[in-house]
Amino acid sequence: MTAILFALAVVALVVYGLERNHRRQPHLGSRLAGGTDTEDRDLPRVTADLRAVAAHSTARHRGAAPRRPVGAVRSIHPARSA
Repeated sequence: MTAILFALAVVALVVYGLERNHRRQPHLGSRLAGGTDTEDRDLPRVTADLRAVAAHSTARHRGAAPRRPVGAVRSIHPARSA
């Protein structure tokens, strides 16, 4: 019984402290945290990265010899046991 009363007293004090702190903060939820006048540079950066990767991969493969199919094998050597 004492433990329950002690727990209720602690919870009541925590709630009281949080409410008191919340009341003392002027206009706490009326505006966004941070500014809204910043420029979002993620989309231009990702677009530039994708263009650079595409240009790099096409330039590298222009003069390259045609690739063999993935399943093609030149030769098979039997495994050696030591």
